[in-house]
Amino acid sequence: MGRLRFDKEKTTKAYESRYTIKNFPLVLKENAVLEIGMGKGKMLSALAFKNPHNNYYGIEKFATIVAHAVKKAESLQLSNINFIIDDVKDALLNIQGKADLIWLTFSDPWPKARHEKFRLTNKKFLSLYKNMIKTDGLIKLKTDNDDFFAYSKQSIDEFGCEIVEISDDFHNSPFAVDNEMTDYEQKFSQVGKKINYLAFRYKK
Repeated sequence: MGRLRFDKEKTTKAYESRYTIKNFPLVLKENAVLEIGMGKGKMLSALAFKNPHNNYYGIEKFATIVAHAVKKAESLQLSNINFIIDDVKDALLNIQGKADLIWLTFSDPWPKARHEKFRLTNKKFLSLYKNMIKTDGLIKLKTDNDDFFAYSKQSIDEFGCEIVEISDDFHNSPFAVDNEMTDYEQKFSQVGKKINYLAFRYKK
C-alpha cells in the first residue's frame, strides 16, 4: 500500500459515523464475524447484506479508508455492521466476547525477517485470536502472497491448530462457494494471480 494522503473530510466522516465503534471495550454480539484488515469494506459489507442474521465487525487502521466502508454500509442501509479504527493489536485487546468466525484478508506479509513480529499469523497473534474465537469457531485466511501463505501454514501448524480447508487456487476450489471478494482480491484475480486460502481451528 502506498502512502495515504490525509483527507480531513473522509477522516471526520469515518470517526463520526454511527457505524464506527467509539466506546470500548466492545462486547461482541451473537453470531459475530470479524474481519481483520478490512480495507474499504467491500467483502464485509457484501457479507453483511447477504447474511442479516450475523453481526459483522471490521478492523482497519486508517480512517481515510474506513470512510469508503462507511459509504458502502450507508448505501446498503446495513444494520449489522460496525467498524473499529485502530491498530490490530490494540483493537483486539479492546474486544470482549467470542466470535464465530475471524477473517484475515490480504494481510501485510511483512517479508523482512526482522518484521516477523508484525505478521498477523505469528504465535503472538494466534494467542490473541484463541482468546476471542468460540470453541468450534474458524479462522479463515486469504492472501496473494505465496511466502506469507507458506509462513502462515507453518506457524499455524507449530501452534497446534488444525487446518481444515486449504487451497493454492481458491477461486477454482470448492471452498469458494458464496465467496465475496475484497478489493485486493478482485484486482489480483483480474490479472490472473491465484489466491491462497486456508481455514483453521484450535484443537480442543
